[in-house]
Amino acid sequence: MAEDDDDEQQAGGQTAAQAAMKRIADRELRKIRRQIRRRRALLIAFFLSIAGFAILGIGYSIKSNLDLSRNMIRSPEIRILGYDGALLETIKGHYSQDVSLTTLPERVQNVFVAATDPTFYDHMGVSATDFARIFTSREGTGSTITMKVARSFFKTKDNSAGRHFQEFLVALWLDWSFDKKTILRSYLERTYVGRGIFGITAASRIWYGAPSERMSLHQAAVLAAAMSDPEKYNPLFFPRETAAEANSILAKLGQYKFIEADRVSALTLVMPKLDVQVEENVLSGYVVDMVLEEVADLVGYTSRDIEVVTSIDLKVQNLARDVVKEVAELRLKPRGADQVGLLAISPEGRIRAMIGGADYSPFQRNRVTEVRHPAGRMIKIATYYYALNENSDPAQWVRDNRMAVGGWRPINPDHEYQGQISLREAFVRDVNTVPANLADHYGLLNVRQYAHDIGITSPLSTDIRTVVGLDPVTVSDIAAIHTLPQSSGKPAFITLINSVSYTSENGGQLLYQRVDPVQEKRLTDEAIQGSYVLYSSVTDPQVRLDRPFAGYGTVAGGGTDAWYVGFSSDLITAVWAGNDARERMDVRGEVELASLWRLFMLDAHEGLPIRSMIRASSQRRRTSDGVTDLWKQDLNAQN
Repeated sequence: MAEDDDDEQQAGGQTAAQAAMKRIADRELRKIRRQIRRRRALLIAFFLSIAGFAILGIGYSIKSNLDLSRNMIRSPEIRILGYDGALLETIKGHYSQDVSLTTLPERVQNVFVAATDPTFYDHMGVSATDFARIFTSREGTGSTITMKVARSFFKTKDNSAGRHFQEFLVALWLDWSFDKKTILRSYLERTYVGRGIFGITAASRIWYGAPSERMSLHQAAVLAAAMSDPEKYNPLFFPRETAAEANSILAKLGQYKFIEADRVSALTLVMPKLDVQVEENVLSGYVVDMVLEEVADLVGYTSRDIEVVTSIDLKVQNLARDVVKEVAELRLKPRGADQVGLLAISPEGRIRAMIGGADYSPFQRNRVTEVRHPAGRMIKIATYYYALNENSDPAQWVRDNRMAVGGWRPINPDHEYQGQISLREAFVRDVNTVPANLADHYGLLNVRQYAHDIGITSPLSTDIRTVVGLDPVTVSDIAAIHTLPQSSGKPAFITLINSVSYTSENGGQLLYQRVDPVQEKRLTDEAIQGSYVLYSSVTDPQVRLDRPFAGYGTVAGGGTDAWYVGFSSDLITAVWAGNDARERMDVRGEVELASLWRLFMLDAHEGLPIRSMIRASSQRRRTSDGVTDLWKQDLNAQN
């Protein structure tokens, strides 16, 4: 019995010990769990605080980048200034500020909805396409009207994935905060139409000569087409293409039941109905158009007045206008050339004077920057530059024979072939064989890429047409490649605008400042010396400037285009003459255009110090050399 009692006591002791151990383990477990919960809560709080700060940061970043101002009183003005700050022109009425959906007919509103976003009234402001844009850097304004409006509120343009995410959030906020009509009104006010015009009320006044409330459905469809692609569907330059796109938009009206389908055919037109209002400007209309388009690209929509400092010298610009008008009437038009273009730039690429045509018309494109022309020998200099970089001796012997290059067998204009010829003589005779053979030797694609690198922005062929002058290029392309010797062998950065800012009444905030890019040297110092030998060999001494200069002319396109290009130590000027219809003429580049070029250059340099081109070029190669270039006297170097 005693043994049983001992066993029971021992079992009871073990049970008690186990219970005590269990209580201790439970307490430890509860303690561990409390620690885990505490740590988890701290981590959650930490990440929530990070997320909160991130949201606040994103919100602040978005808010600081938005411009939600709206001027109900008047459209902002654009004040165009010369390089020295003198007021040249004040442009008004290009920014819509007064779209009212209470007066704009519902049927006209539906045109823009059908053209851009037929389900606008049904979705939440964004689409799956807009969400996909967040993960890309693809350009574009968004697929819905709300996304386009969201993008227009940002002060600066950006196509990064981060900006796309911000635009997505702003679009959701807009759809949550405002009704659809308010968003539509913003779209009709803020969307770019082209030619420096924003919104339908400004476009209607300028293109149709009437308020937007009186637009026909086809006129509204023309504006909707221009909004979708301002360059492709410009009714001034591409009327038939724009009218066809407008007809397609009207068909969508019927497709989405905005109007009866059987009414569509009665509304279509072959050509837009335009009544363009043109203002008389102090500056050339082509200069004004270029300024407006560049400002639209740099600033976007705004409600504030803008001040634009250009590189234009009004004295030189007016001189170019007068000389071109006089010579065109007396010497060019009688010989069959109805149009002429002139571009004068400083060695670093700032435009000092530009004439985009004999007479300004809003229906004609700028023949200096927008229209391409066959350039003949003017573009061949790119191949000679390349050869001089490899061997700077202009007396080097090169092949002059009709060897086939890439399936092409070049023919010299004089039909003479000497087998071997110096580089200098080849340039003087303007042969086709030497550039073709040089390109074949160094690599045609290498020479083609080099031509782009030194300033030609126009498309170039992948065969010998590039090097024998058959590819059409712009006057600005030709001016650019002829700056190379005077800009220390570095490509020119051709621009018209030095700076853009809000006017002092609006805070004077700087929006854009020209900064010369860091350019790789594309012409060696030895090649620069060799290029001067080439240019001096083709310069006619009878042109006679009052200072050292180089220049030469040509006729290209089988007699449809005449050119003259030349430069002094401070100014590079290219002149072109021809016809928009590509008709043959009897204008000679080395005679009639040389005369025009000389008259302009003589007066443009009046009162300026004379210095040699080689000395000016070598001085520009040195930093802080104290040289005061033309148009930099008493001015900030950025002008």
